[in-house]
Amino acid sequence: MTATKRAFATTEVHGKVVILLNGARKETRTGKAIDIQNPDKLMEAARRDPDAVAFGYLTGARRWVAAA
Repeated sequence: MTATKRAFATTEVHGKVVILLNGARKETRTGKAIDIQNPDKLMEAARRDPDAVAFGYLTGARRWVAAA
């Protein structure tokens, strides 16, 4: 099985795979997120908006927001 090349990093939050538009580096081979900025805030944002499939990190505000 070959890994699918992804444009954005992905990670699992509350049992669901979500896309991280920025705020994290991605592992080259798998596309999985590594070195996520403020992971606790990401969990909080996912809890606030459980239907979101993508999140963006606002550097100035140091928080994650649902993007889609």
